[in-house]
Amino acid sequence: MGDKVRKTKIVMTMGPALLQGDRLREALKVADAVRINASHGDPAARAESLQTVRALALELDRCIPVILDLQGPKWRIGLLEAPLDLVDGSEGVFYAPGGAIPTGHAWAAPLPHPELFEGAEPGQLWLLDDGAITVRILSKSPELLKARVLIGGPLKARKGLRPIGMDIAVDPLTDKDHIDIRWGVEHQVDLFAQSFVRRASDVQQLQAIIHHLGGHQHIISKIEHPTALTNLGEILEVSWGVMVARGDLGVELGVERVPGLQKQIIQAARRALKPVITATQMLESMIEHAQPTRAEASDVANAIWDGTDAVMLSAESASGLHPVEAVQWLARIATEADANVKQRTITLHEDLTEKLLARTDISVAFAACRTAEEIHARWIVAFTEGGGMARMVSRLAGGTPILAATVDEQIAKLMGLLRGVTALLIPRVASTDEMVEVVRSLLIEKHGAVTRDRIVMTMGLPLWKTGTTNTMKVMTF
Repeated sequence: MGDKVRKTKIVMTMGPALLQGDRLREALKVADAVRINASHGDPAARAESLQTVRALALELDRCIPVILDLQGPKWRIGLLEAPLDLVDGSEGVFYAPGGAIPTGHAWAAPLPHPELFEGAEPGQLWLLDDGAITVRILSKSPELLKARVLIGGPLKARKGLRPIGMDIAVDPLTDKDHIDIRWGVEHQVDLFAQSFVRRASDVQQLQAIIHHLGGHQHIISKIEHPTALTNLGEILEVSWGVMVARGDLGVELGVERVPGLQKQIIQAARRALKPVITATQMLESMIEHAQPTRAEASDVANAIWDGTDAVMLSAESASGLHPVEAVQWLARIATEADANVKQRTITLHEDLTEKLLARTDISVAFAACRTAEEIHARWIVAFTEGGGMARMVSRLAGGTPILAATVDEQIAKLMGLLRGVTALLIPRVASTDEMVEVVRSLLIEKHGAVTRDRIVMTMGLPLWKTGTTNTMKVMTF
């Protein structure tokens, strides 16, 4: 069958490590999407990074979507002059920033969240840095919390903090998020990732704000809170896609539950015909080392075999010592895993049957994928005005590569997150005959189509109207 082809998409997080020399250019030759983490960096630096990504993507002729990942109501340690060494058994304090640093303690960490001083109670366990550090609260006052270290380690500035069992009603979008949403709309990022989604109304609130600001960005919901698992079905209904945010899932529910929850979330997303990204610690050792561990390679491969569309790097690419190598290794592992996905005839999930019977577009997508398998088509070409048909075909297709034909560059960028899908930008034409001829020429020119190649096409009549896919066509070169 020729060379192995990677279908799983690679998302990398921007950060200072990628801005050295030609690292970003080299990484963008491989990565399919870029995440900007709104929890770090200032707007000016963020804008410069975004501009650089777009300029390099244009130069490399690649459709690279940029995701702005909102911080959400996540609590973080404040700024530190140097990392703190939290030694097992030591007692220190969390203090409200603004005054003098408390003295006479083994350590003192600023905590810029007044609600935590109110909600803290003696005996509570607090997990820091994605659970790497555990402390127990000993006593409280309005601006000082005393704690004992149970599991120690180095604590750096701006690391996350999660109080276990603290019940505080919080708005899903903070004041900082509102500022970042406006920035994202003004700078035309391609998608927003929403942190700590608990229910569908959280996503709808963000979507309403985006639309009010004049934006049209889609939302990826990060599944990292126990309530989100309970409401996963309704969240999937209103989201463009979801992210398995394994760091906070592990903190909230225990590391031992993460593998099972990952499978559950990916399966639910697939059944809902929505894309899914698996994130956190994919190649964590590469923050310091030049190649991943065998366990990390197995972890990435298993996420792919679970059915994820994309795998994501965080600190590995943002602040690690080997950001380009991390991207390249992730791609190598994904390529090998994709080659070992057991190809199977497409079958109907019971919970898709009702949708297939009720919706013409899903029925056409299914028929196209099944036909492509049976006639050994070289490609499935999905004409997509808003990206929905490409998403369906991506989910239902077996081993046939998919080309998403669209006139919209923004929609083309979204294909960077759909498994097995490559964007095909085409001009807007007046008839289906012209459209077929445009595709024929592009496949010969850019994709090496040869005589007797067969392709299966899906399209909607009338043309250029979202959600009207009702036609399947087989073409032989």
